[in-house]
Amino acid sequence: MFSSSSLPSDVAGRRRFDPMVAMLPLAALLGVLGACTVQGFRWALDALMGLYSSQHHLVAAAAALAPWQRVLVPCVAATAAGLVVWAGQRLLRGAPGPAYMEAVRVGDGRLPVAPNVVRAGASLLAVSGGITIGREGSMIQLAAVMASLVGRLSRMDEAHRRLIVACGAAAGFAAAYHAPIAGTLFVAEIILGGLHLRVMAALLVAAMMGELTTQTLFAAGPLYLTRAVPPINFADLVDACLLGVLAGLVGPAFLWLLERTRQGFERRVPWVPLRFGLAGLVIGGLSVIRPEVWGNGFSTVQAFLTDPWTLSALVLVTALRLMAVTVASAAGVPGGVLTPTLALGGALGLMVAQGVQVPGGHADQALWALAGMSSLLAAITHAPAMSALMVFESTRSYNVVLAAMPACVLASVLSSMLRPRSVYSKALGAPVAPAGWAALPPPETRADREEDGKSGHEAAAATAAAPQGDEDLPPVVAESAAPEDAGVSPSAGAGAGAAVRTAGRGPQGGQ
Repeated sequence: MFSSSSLPSDVAGRRRFDPMVAMLPLAALLGVLGACTVQGFRWALDALMGLYSSQHHLVAAAAALAPWQRVLVPCVAATAAGLVVWAGQRLLRGAPGPAYMEAVRVGDGRLPVAPNVVRAGASLLAVSGGITIGREGSMIQLAAVMASLVGRLSRMDEAHRRLIVACGAAAGFAAAYHAPIAGTLFVAEIILGGLHLRVMAALLVAAMMGELTTQTLFAAGPLYLTRAVPPINFADLVDACLLGVLAGLVGPAFLWLLERTRQGFERRVPWVPLRFGLAGLVIGGLSVIRPEVWGNGFSTVQAFLTDPWTLSALVLVTALRLMAVTVASAAGVPGGVLTPTLALGGALGLMVAQGVQVPGGHADQALWALAGMSSLLAAITHAPAMSALMVFESTRSYNVVLAAMPACVLASVLSSMLRPRSVYSKALGAPVAPAGWAALPPPETRADREEDGKSGHEAAAATAAAPQGDEDLPPVVAESAAPEDAGVSPSAGAGAGAAVRTAGRGPQGGQ
């Protein structure tokens, strides 16, 4: 062990300075910038909706239209979005570039502007016309792009550019869902694959400033309005466990459905505008039956929390929305499925509460809608802590956490056993181990230990000679993509388990 007194004065001074201290003011700036970017997307969405309706929410806009207009508007909007994507592909003539998750996990922290603007524009057109897809994914992507531009201007190294993009994503998530803690965990659990305390300081600052800016300048209060949730008892805990098991079964089936339908749709209808237009036509036709089909599910979730629902109405709306979001995802319409999943989970929770509730439990509508939302979200993301805290922050209702947390844990564990890949695994290029869960190494043999001991001195010498500028960052952020001669293709997108190598042992985890 060397003490700082044994080092040269300039080296000792550098070691006494914590590089993360300089990141905190920058993270605060990224939080403000991310919130403004998200709000700009919302304003553009309102402006496009104003072209055909005076309503501010998509379900209300659909309900105010004639049946033929409900069919026409999504079809036109989706076709316009497809034309934007098609024109962007022809004009840019290159790879679309990484998503923000890939840029943080295995990229260099650089996000191209033009492809992301095309994608966000197409998503804006589709969502404004009632397509059943999430808008928040595009909001977070744009916030990450703005953070990437800041990283380029600051001339930081690759590791810190990655962290800057991660801060932008956390700020965008916090501003979109009014959930700064969940936004931090979203980046930590799903993208970074673990809770690295030193990195979380910057993520927390960015997310907090994103939410504070949104609350102060744009939209105060929680995302969803709900009545007070009663205190949880042990009968409610049993109901929550049942709900978690059910969500753990439904989640993998939902992901399988999205994956299989997208493969078939893209192969049969290769021209993007036609494929998007057909999806809009189907969604418009479904919305003639129930206007709740329109949109990402925000208005539907709000109705689940406050309005009375019969079991037949819940089944009908759930079936229609499931078909609509499957068609939109199969067509490849830009957007996410996180908020649509919340709507499906809310319906699942209400159906469980009305059908199989344990005697002695609370029949509170908001409680079981929120527990269902969080448990199905945990089932598709494999991030139980983020999912449980998200419904708490978006409603400011703490009691729901005591029911949501066990439901989320059970849903995440069961779902990861049935389908190891989460909804974000493809975007991350991750191994099959669930995000946030450490992959166990294979059993170590005596030969392995001898080989490790032989290479230990070489590894220590290499570490002592290596630059120390990124020692404050976790391996996922601090390490660059592996070179091709190491057996990992930079374009393949290796996950955290494949990026971290031990001395003399090769990669841990699968590709």
